[in-house]
Amino acid sequence: MRRIAKTVLRLGVLAGLTTLAGGHQIGVALAGGSIGLAFPLECTLGVNCFVQNYVDHDPGAGYRDFHCGAMTYDGHDGTDFRLPSMEEERAGIAVLAVADGVIKRVRDGVPDAMLTSANKGSVAGAECGNGVVIDHGDGWQTQYCHMQQGSINAVPGRAIKQGAPLGLIGLSGATEFPHLHLTVRHNGEVVDPFAPMLASGACSEEQTTTLFVDRRQNYTYRNRIVLNYGFSDGPVTPDAIEAGGLKAREPDQHSAALVAYIRMMGLEKGDVQTFAIIGPDGEPIVKRRFEPLDRPKAQNSIYIGWKRPKEGWKEGIYSAIYSISNGDVTKLDKWFYLKF
Repeated sequence: MRRIAKTVLRLGVLAGLTTLAGGHQIGVALAGGSIGLAFPLECTLGVNCFVQNYVDHDPGAGYRDFHCGAMTYDGHDGTDFRLPSMEEERAGIAVLAVADGVIKRVRDGVPDAMLTSANKGSVAGAECGNGVVIDHGDGWQTQYCHMQQGSINAVPGRAIKQGAPLGLIGLSGATEFPHLHLTVRHNGEVVDPFAPMLASGACSEEQTTTLFVDRRQNYTYRNRIVLNYGFSDGPVTPDAIEAGGLKAREPDQHSAALVAYIRMMGLEKGDVQTFAIIGPDGEPIVKRRFEPLDRPKAQNSIYIGWKRPKEGWKEGIYSAIYSISNGDVTKLDKWFYLKF
């Protein structure tokens, strides 16, 4: 089996919870047998959960995902399935076993806390956070990281069926946003479930075979993903977006300001973002063109706004228009509305 990720693994084999594997799809046969994976979360990919990072396919000091894009980082040995904000994490999203197997290892008791430079040392030796390792036979294993403290119901030594709940997505270990890190391995080597047949160090812009067999999900590679958007009565920080609950700050006719915000994932070098708010009369209230990005951005949030005029806000529909272009090509358009 070829090595896909790098030898130095960011989540590592720590405190008895190894970075292990699992996975395989229809028509894909690897030495030692094949395997088909269910989707690992009780959510809909591209709707209320998203891929933030894929496996790193660059064997050197750089990084590259299987699609030759930048949706990964150096040494990343798994797939990060993230939630839009802490609001969804608080509601509870189940982590599911991707295939039949036997529970090999469990770790619980790591607090859910967003990683900062101040508390980085507190997760040393437990970067995976709360997690589970499952052995699926024929050399296949999977590891599930960053689960919610106290939510894990898996017991070492017990058999488990594909699709059975293991616990909930959390914010434990070395993580800055609520997500599940899923690592798939075969005979100890990392396998990218989105591209198991690619040669070591290779990438392809063509659609690849996947290990996932759940047809209810859309596994098409995506970047430039709209993660959060809306209106607020004042400036919006990235931390406020991550915390969730911004619906309570939606402005009305009496608000001192009208602000539109958006948070994106997977922006590319050279992307130009344009953001505008259009009033009920069809005229722009505010419009801004941001400078081209000098490098890819895993995540980026921006906002624009205007203070309430002396005569107050007019009744009607206010439109926010966000777009991304790169060169002469429009890559994305997003419109959303607010009615006074």
